[in-house]
Amino acid sequence: MLLGRTQKNPIKITDKKIVEWKYATCGYCSTGCSMEVGFNKDNHAVSSRGVGGADVNRGKLCLKGIMEHELFVSEGRGDKPLIRNNWHEEFKETTWDTALDDVSDNLKKIQEKYGRDSIAIVSTGQMLTEEFYTLGKLTRGLIGTNNYDGNTTLCMASAVSGYKRSFGSDGPPGCYEDFEHTDCLIAWGS
Repeated sequence: MLLGRTQKNPIKITDKKIVEWKYATCGYCSTGCSMEVGFNKDNHAVSSRGVGGADVNRGKLCLKGIMEHELFVSEGRGDKPLIRNNWHEEFKETTWDTALDDVSDNLKKIQEKYGRDSIAIVSTGQMLTEEFYTLGKLTRGLIGTNNYDGNTTLCMASAVSGYKRSFGSDGPPGCYEDFEHTDCLIAWGS
């Protein structure tokens, strides 16, 4: 029974009229769970599900992964490059080539004036390991700075502290197989 329900009537799941499932990798964290995104006849993403045979997640998704398809239609989602010359101006739509050229030109100007290490890159923690590696190569090799960090340093600081105090290691112990051998599993704050 679900919390707050007073009757045991079956939960009705709306038919989202999915016509095609497309394989994807969940982008919410660096685990990289295998998933499929369901599309309707208008080619809109309307559902997400885990891939049963996947070694990483064995068909399971966390709540964020289950709802990932909603990112495609969320209000305020950036879907085109915008540019402005001064902070007080309104953004104007531009082409990808123009936006990337502008970023490149401005990075060069800053480095010419203040040195290569005047640029810092701070990434999201919601990238796959390969994406972290590629961004690190881009940061150090192409941009030429060693100032590279991810928000995971701050985001996971409390978790790492808890892992070290509880388990003596900075990462969570165990694996998915452990779930099958436990009598009681408590997921706290997840």
